[in-house]
Amino acid sequence: MTRSLACFSLAFSLWLSLADRAAGQAAVEAGLGAARAVTTAAPAKGIGKSMNGLAGALDKALKPGQQGSNEQPSPVPSAKPATRPSSPPTSVSPVPSRAWEDPGAIQTGLAYEELVGRFGPPLMAITDATVRSLTYRGKDGFFQIEVRDGAVASIVKPQP
Repeated sequence: MTRSLACFSLAFSLWLSLADRAAGQAAVEAGLGAARAVTTAAPAKGIGKSMNGLAGALDKALKPGQQGSNEQPSPVPSAKPATRPSSPPTSVSPVPSRAWEDPGAIQTGLAYEELVGRFGPPLMAITDATVRSLTYRGKDGFFQIEVRDGAVASIVKPQP
């Protein structure tokens, strides 16, 4: 009897000492759950009207004879075979894609505008408050470039 009373008093004291932490955790989890509910439910807000309109349009397209009583069914256009021109038009020429320089030639001190003009847009760009980290793909691999104050500050070249 005394052993069960001792266990109960120990459990009760632990419960009292940890109650504030458990309440804090519950509040945080409730806030996270509410935020998740807001971000996932908002995009689906107008889905009901969209699906209803889609179903109505599909129904009209599949049953053209059941239109309104005053309307006549629209005639079905007849299909005509497509004709191909004998030769492609000579005035249209494909636009050549710009050939960018290899990122292996990037040097420190190069201005950002010149960097993008010569080597093209980066594959990935991450901008921080003071640093812009760029990733370029070259013949030898991926190049990591850091731009500070509008100029290339450092280059990490791929290892062979």
